[in-house]
Amino acid sequence: MHESFSSALNEMSVADAVMQLASGTVELALEDAPEFARWCWFADVLDSDWGLTGRLPVAGDDVLHELERVAGMCRTSETKALSPDAWRAAYEATERLAHSSAVTSSEATYLALSAANDIALECIDETHPEFTVAIALAFESLAACAADSAVARCWIARALTEWTNRAHPVAGGPRTGEAPPITDTRQNASIVSAGCGERVLLRVSGNL
Repeated sequence: MHESFSSALNEMSVADAVMQLASGTVELALEDAPEFARWCWFADVLDSDWGLTGRLPVAGDDVLHELERVAGMCRTSETKALSPDAWRAAYEATERLAHSSAVTSSEATYLALSAANDIALECIDETHPEFTVAIALAFESLAACAADSAVARCWIARALTEWTNRAHPVAGGPRTGEAPPITDTRQNASIVSAGCGERVLLRVSGNL
């Protein structure tokens, strides 16, 4: 049984814990919550006051638009599966933007956009994606935004608390009911664009 990511975060540096998550040595136990709750959390990791759009100190409107776009697609996926074409379009848009000079000059922004890009990539072929690499990229982006390791640990811990609230909601609290059944509108044919098989490599910025 793998160690939980929250335990690793308490026992080692933020950078080491994130790398352990990306490699699969530790896990978030995403199967502990219903799928609609997972989609909601993925969306909020990208776009919320405690997520990437709320933490990035400086990000252009185009970057914020793509983060919000992919987050919106995740929220839609809570109740309606999107087609591979839709995710492919998001993948290609985030891929182009990630290689622009404005993005590559900021590590935090590059990592944030890479997280959105990886989510879109995985959704092209996977009906029930795990997003382990995407979440690791998002956590590393949060760490790159933070003033120091203590702040980085606090921000990531907030994200984990949000996950716990979804995985084990308090009776009578938000999101305790079942989501409407998912309507699967995905195409049967697998659509993979050129280069889609190549995942963005996780970049660890020092021993935070």
